[in-house]
Amino acid sequence: MTDAARDPMQGKSPDAAARGTSDAARLRAGRGRMAAYRYAVVFALLILVAGFSVLLPNTFFTLGNFRTIVSSQAVLMILALGLTLPLTTGEFDLSVGSMLGCGAVLTAYFTGVLHLPLVMVVIATVLVGVLAGAINGLFVVRIGINAFIGTLGTSTILMGLTLAVSGGQILNTVAEPLSEFVQYQIFGLAVPVYIGFGLAIGLWYLYEHTPTGRHLFFVGEGREAARLTGLGVDRLRFAAFIGSGAISAGAGVLTAGQLGAADPSVGPSFLLPAYAAAFLGAATIKPGRFNAWGTVVALYLLVTGVTGLELLGTSSWVQEMFNGIALLIAVTFARFVARNQVA
Repeated sequence: MTDAARDPMQGKSPDAAARGTSDAARLRAGRGRMAAYRYAVVFALLILVAGFSVLLPNTFFTLGNFRTIVSSQAVLMILALGLTLPLTTGEFDLSVGSMLGCGAVLTAYFTGVLHLPLVMVVIATVLVGVLAGAINGLFVVRIGINAFIGTLGTSTILMGLTLAVSGGQILNTVAEPLSEFVQYQIFGLAVPVYIGFGLAIGLWYLYEHTPTGRHLFFVGEGREAARLTGLGVDRLRFAAFIGSGAISAGAGVLTAGQLGAADPSVGPSFLLPAYAAAFLGAATIKPGRFNAWGTVVALYLLVTGVTGLELLGTSSWVQEMFNGIALLIAVTFARFVARNQVA
């Protein structure tokens, strides 16, 4: 082997060699920045856990606390994961929180008042979620109403239905078998945790390993360009709304079983943290893209922060403020990452 073959820079001018070295350095720097972007939220979660563990070794750094953190937010994780479906296509769904609350109330009403079989109750409640998603799809996709307005209208309808069914009162009529199932623990974690992680695996596979998942992403990146390539843009957007509605209704069923009751006012409180988790998740693992595992990591970053601050003795309003600040930071960071990717 010749010396030139062993050294690619041999025989080149000093300027060419310098340019090659500079390009290689920029490439390494770019990869380093992308790795930092991709796992910044993961690192932040680890830092929060370590920091609160040092400050609160007897309350935060306990197995029971970690189990509580994971189990208590499983329903929120399911809701946030379902929300990624319309977000991936470039749409917003403001009805997911109201659908969760409506699903919980319908579950309590169907089981405690109408005394329907539990399987039928679950199917009927999820079908209501499918109907709500179809209404969103009709107004947003078919008619062309802005997603904010269309889904906000659906949200208001669902809130009215929730109040009509519940009479504005907490329903303590959730079937005991449902509560027993939802509250049942496996290795110290409640059933919704496993359902949530199962959903995360399913959506991860959909987004990363199926043509449909890639098509959803293409629609979100450029609707007209996707339409010109022959994709069923409207069909994909419509399906995303239906999927979001069905998952939100299922989360409502789990909420009723988890609480053993249905509070008609509980749904809207899930909306902001679900969006915060989804948008913060779009800034990690797959920067610039809504993704399943990023959403899971982001959710537990938010929950860990709120839990740690509450254990430190901060006021109850800290959760809303923390989630709001996190949402603003998440959207800003996701936009920053996208701009750097284009550059």
